[in-house]
Amino acid sequence: MRWMFGILAIGLATISFVRADDAPKPVAVDATDKAALTAAISKDAVVSGTIKKAQWSSTGKVMNIELENSDLLAAVFEKNKEAINKAFDGDAAKKWTGAKVKLTGKLERYGGRSKTLEGHPQIVISKPEQVTIEEAKKE
Repeated sequence: MRWMFGILAIGLATISFVRADDAPKPVAVDATDKAALTAAISKDAVVSGTIKKAQWSSTGKVMNIELENSDLLAAVFEKNKEAINKAFDGDAAKKWTGAKVKLTGKLERYGGRSKTLEGHPQIVISKPEQVTIEEAKKE
């Protein structure tokens, strides 16, 4: 009887292990590939590109991030400002502008106030580990 419980335990452990490997992996996307960005909407993604401009709004409530030759938008909201800045030498916007990066997060469609940006793919950055600098900006 004990051997049946042992086999059952091994079977359950194997099923749990296999299910963990089945978790969807983030989709790798080049920020300049409009079709790939569109196809990755509603998916977790790792987007590679160069940040053209990262700048806090005049109210300080949102950092708007634009990538070179890309429709992708990224944003950091005020509630995450302190942690993000701390992780990037006190000024993430300055550190990111001009840098080649990988942004990790769920790709969604922009849903903010700007009608001209409506429908653009967007990643919201809420944690420092969502931004990896691959190559610092050239001085």
